[in-house]
Amino acid sequence: MKRLFPLILLLLTLTPVSAQPHLLWTYHDQCIVFSMAFNDRGDLALAFGYNAVLLRPNGSVAFRAPVRGLAYSVAASDNGTVIVGTDGYWVQFFDSHGKLLREYRTENVVYSVDISPDGKYAVASNVGGFVYFFRDTALVWKRDVGSYVWSVDLVGDRILVGADDGKLVAFSLDGRALLNITLPGDVKRVAGNDDMFVSLAVSPDETWSSVYAFTWDGKELWEKKFDGLIRDMDFDGKRIALGGGLNEIVLLDGDGKQVYSVPFYLMTTDVATANGYTLAAGEAEAIIIGPDGAIMADYPSNDTTIDKVAISPGARYLALTRRFHGKELCEADVDFMGLNETSPVTPTESTTATPPKRELGNPAVALGIGALVLIAIAMLWREMRE
Repeated sequence: MKRLFPLILLLLTLTPVSAQPHLLWTYHDQCIVFSMAFNDRGDLALAFGYNAVLLRPNGSVAFRAPVRGLAYSVAASDNGTVIVGTDGYWVQFFDSHGKLLREYRTENVVYSVDISPDGKYAVASNVGGFVYFFRDTALVWKRDVGSYVWSVDLVGDRILVGADDGKLVAFSLDGRALLNITLPGDVKRVAGNDDMFVSLAVSPDETWSSVYAFTWDGKELWEKKFDGLIRDMDFDGKRIALGGGLNEIVLLDGDGKQVYSVPFYLMTTDVATANGYTLAAGEAEAIIIGPDGAIMADYPSNDTTIDKVAISPGARYLALTRRFHGKELCEADVDFMGLNETSPVTPTESTTATPPKRELGNPAVALGIGALVLIAIAMLWREMRE
């Protein structure tokens, strides 16, 4: 029997336990979250109704500041500078304490914004076709691409733009047009890294969608076409997550090859990915997928609609928003989760976050460990009888 103890201990030690999502805290406020974004430090910026909100990883509220109209888009730098675009045509900048640094009124609804990690550069676009570039929160230039702009991305010293009528445009920081590509369909999402960029094009009748990859000199690397509507795309610099009316969540690598495909039979409205982890939302449900393509957690919700999801760079933190039904005043929650945290974070006194409600885990991992323990007990029992 003594000979078995080292073997049993070794088996238990070698049992694979992947990082598991844990609910750390929940933030509650009025209205709807239209956009949210992490910075590299794990701070979460929210376009929450008529307010811009910045939350710390420990659950404290760095600030909650009113904006001009509904906050439609948001991004945050690592030093806590937050840029917000509103339906009132405004681009507004706040410091890490919520002080308004500067604001600029555009010609239409500001649907997409982005900011550099150091907060020095920022970009915004509106549905009227204009792109705006800011340095130190001051407007430097604006350009008219001529079509409804869905997406802008600030990639190093380049600005990537996706718009209706197949327009895929790149500008330098001084406003020079670097690329002007026409794709079939409307370009709904754009994102890039130092070596390449990707775009999502959707047909006007939403019967097909294509993902394209290009080098920065305009050479097409690959195209991946899908039957049906892809509503959202996220690119973490290595992998591309896709979701929509495909009845699946798809993750592609940088070469356009499928990493995994996970069945999901709801209309996916939002996806986020980092380090192989993917978070997807559709109607009243969200799922968290691990790097191996296994569902780590299923997050159903009967009385809310899950609208938005986000994953921090490095996949340390995850967030999703839940909009309540049947309320006199519109209300929503933001659930903040940790992947590498072993215990819930204790919110500080300044937070309005509510205590953790439950932890999310992977049943497959638990069953595997349980099965291994049972095998070990059976081996011990057998040895004792002999």
